[in-house]
Amino acid sequence: MFGLGLPELIIILLILLILAVPVGIVLVVIWLTRRSGNKSVNKGGYMFCTKCGTQNDADASNCVRCGNILHHPRQFGTAPSEGITVPNYLAQAILVTIFCCVPFGIPAIVFAAQVNSKLQGGDYTGAVEASKKAKTWCWVSFWVGLGFGVIYLVFKIIGALVENSF
Repeated sequence: MFGLGLPELIIILLILLILAVPVGIVLVVIWLTRRSGNKSVNKGGYMFCTKCGTQNDADASNCVRCGNILHHPRQFGTAPSEGITVPNYLAQAILVTIFCCVPFGIPAIVFAAQVNSKLQGGDYTGAVEASKKAKTWCWVSFWVGLGFGVIYLVFKIIGALVENSF
């Protein structure tokens, strides 16, 4: 096959295996994260009227006592209710930093680390934005790392072919 000897074929297969394992791990983690979805939404609960302070159901649109329109926290950029989570992509950020591309993985880790602290601080909009940025940097790191891996593999194959032709 292409004039390659057994040692060169073994080296090429090992390189393919070394590249495939981290890429496979990252893809499985991303797939599992997407598959699990956001199932932690709290359907029950309560909220208080800002006008009279009466406790109302979380799904109510008007206060039961004074009729005031209840604004759900999501409209103001704070955490919608207890139990709502925003994916932080920290596991994916760490994996792509280790296995794919360190320079683009570092911003993914930084943004992923900001998600939970912003949620705890009541900044729901900021948490969602940090989550989107972490996801974006994870994908950038993944594709850049995969691209460099493929380019490296192509150069190794070309080098092996050129070496055997002389």
